Amino acid sequence: MGMKKTDPSLYLNRFNAMYHILLLTFLFLLSSCATYNKNPVTSLEEDQDGNIKIVAGNQQKLKSINVIRTSKETLNGKMLAKAEVQNRSTRPKVFMYKFDWLDGSGNIETSTSTWKTVTINGQEVKILEGVDIRGGAEDFRILLKSK
Repeated sequence: MGMKKTDPSLYLNRFNAMYHILLLTFLFLLSSCATYNKNPVTSLEEDQDGNIKIVAGNQQKLKSINVIRTSKETLNGKMLAKAEVQNRSTRPKVFMYKFDWLDGSGNIETSTSTWKTVTINGQEVKILEGVDIRGGAEDFRILLKSK
C-alpha cells in the first residue's frame, strides 16, 4: 500500500486557471473605474461672417437645439450677451447653458457665469442672456450641455 502520487501538471493547470480568473477580474474592475462624461459640453461662437460655429465638443445630445443668432452690447461697461435658440424637435427639451467671456486676444477670462437650466418647448424660439459681471470682456462663447 503505497502513497498515491498526484500528477504535478494537475496543480499547474489549476494555478493557470486561477491566474486567468484573477487577471480577468482585475481588468474588469479596472475598466469599470473609467470615467464617462454623459453630459459633454458644446462651445459655440459666431465667426466673422455671422455664422454660428462649434468651437469645442459636439452637439450629439443637443442636436435638436439650434443657435440661430447671437448678439452683444455693452451697458455700463459690462457686456450683455444674447443667444437666440430654437428647439427643432416637437418635444420639450431641457438643457443647461452658460457664457464664457473672452478678452481682446480671444482668451477665456476666469469664468464668472454659472450653469443655468432652461426648458424650451417643441418648435419654440427662446433668447438666452448673460452678463459679464466683472466687465472687460470683448466677446463671448455660449456653452450648452444636456441636463
